[in-house]
Amino acid sequence: MSLQKKLNEYWCFLEKKYPAPKTVGVIKKIEFDELKKAIDGKNEKFLKKLIRGMYIKKEAYILKNSAPKKFKETIIDLANHYKKTRKPSFYKTLDGVPNFHRIIDKNITKKYSVYAIKHSFFFYNWNIKTKLEKKLKDGVYRHWRYVKSLAGNNKKKYEKNIPSDGQVDRLQIVKYPAGGGELRDHVDPRKNQRIVSGLIMGKIGQDFKEGGFYFKASKTKKINIEKKLDEGDAVLFYGSIPHGVEKVDPKEKLLWNTNKGRWFVGMFVNDSDHVKNRITAEDLTGSVSKF
Repeated sequence: MSLQKKLNEYWCFLEKKYPAPKTVGVIKKIEFDELKKAIDGKNEKFLKKLIRGMYIKKEAYILKNSAPKKFKETIIDLANHYKKTRKPSFYKTLDGVPNFHRIIDKNITKKYSVYAIKHSFFFYNWNIKTKLEKKLKDGVYRHWRYVKSLAGNNKKKYEKNIPSDGQVDRLQIVKYPAGGGELRDHVDPRKNQRIVSGLIMGKIGQDFKEGGFYFKASKTKKINIEKKLDEGDAVLFYGSIPHGVEKVDPKEKLLWNTNKGRWFVGMFVNDSDHVKNRITAEDLTGSVSKF
């Protein structure tokens, strides 16, 4: 039996026997290379301990040094190129969908399943052609393939899918702008991807002064972990743990056309719009309309 099948069976066993975590417990740090070596070396014991920690003990992980050096330059250059060459737009995830970017403000966000103030740049593998786009893809997948593996999937599962296959990989560059960029309490679907992960592309105190990523430790208590994060790190946790981004530098004026704010690279296996009753992230604040 392959390592991925063994890990998937272990996940299924835990998910059947125990309830999904609803709050975060402990925040732990490990080097990304530790995870990589464990998967490459098929260290089943180490990996099952990580899985059990995430699911039973409600642990969340900071994976140190997950992104390539100077990856932030790549993603900001790519985002700025899209801003200059493409107007903000929106496309459903149907066959032929292009890469696009969209400013999600307080009015647009009402159309989404989760309340967020952000500028998002969306990329799909069938559109990756330029040098910068390839750098983005390579930088994400050197990390994401190992996250997929830990989640019990084959490393390259979904990479070649198109929307009519039902599920697709989507890469997202996100800028939470200074002046109140945020992402409110939500949980992510576990149907296609049990583990949520994303690359941190900035440092509090340098790129922004206030706000940032948090977990819910109870219904009323937030744990903001931004000060523990460095540029190039990743977060790693089970998708049922509520999380979000507190308002970034809310006392400043909100400007969409600058690079000021908190940058992040998200990666997720989404149900496409070819799927009836597609599952999306779930808002926990009542800030958006239910679909």
